[in-house]
Amino acid sequence: MNTHSRRITQLTLLLTLFLPCLKAQQRDFQVWPSVGLNLEIVKNLELEIEEEVRFRENATLIDRQVNDLSLNYRFNRYFKAGLNYRLEAQWVNADDYNWRNGFSGDLSLRMQPARFTLAYRLRLQSLKVERFRNETAFSGGYRHRHKIEAEYDIQGVPLVPFASGELFIEQKTGAGAETSALRLWIGLEYRYRKLHRFNIRYGIDREYNQTDPLTAYLLAFGYSLHLKRAK
Repeated sequence: MNTHSRRITQLTLLLTLFLPCLKAQQRDFQVWPSVGLNLEIVKNLELEIEEEVRFRENATLIDRQVNDLSLNYRFNRYFKAGLNYRLEAQWVNADDYNWRNGFSGDLSLRMQPARFTLAYRLRLQSLKVERFRNETAFSGGYRHRHKIEAEYDIQGVPLVPFASGELFIEQKTGAGAETSALRLWIGLEYRYRKLHRFNIRYGIDREYNQTDPLTAYLLAFGYSLHLKRAK
């Protein structure tokens, strides 16, 4: 066997041994527009409502319609806690979707050195289950999410650049925890008269420990109205 034949044989052997270990990787471009309302009920207690639509398959098909209802209480300038209910429609195809719901709780820490705002959020999230079925959102495990975020207040300019990273960890009943996704964002928010906020973000959402993991490249933009109670 000559040198060329030996190299082909070695390459074939390596591919035979290692290709089964490689996971296929999907890639997709998605667009996530959203609109929200933040209403101060009493001092330090806020109600937040948000609706988001997520488009997949290069933004040509609806993936989810996400509806969030949250109640947030700020203990002081550093700590905030929240309770959230999520109702979402998940599309199987263009004509078929099902409604799912779930709950989550948040605990957030925020610090403001100089013109920076640094924040950490822990979210404990139940499974999302289909409505009207004989199962609960708390059976089978839960997810904990760890998010860090930084933003910078540009003096005299109502534009706030920000960046964040969030780690998703699945905690299954009777099994250990494993990382399921990592989501990174970089963006810019425009604040008008403390009432109106517009934002645009670019992100990467990558799945882990999946048979066919997905890396999604995200473009998100949104508007939220912030209302304070009359004094």
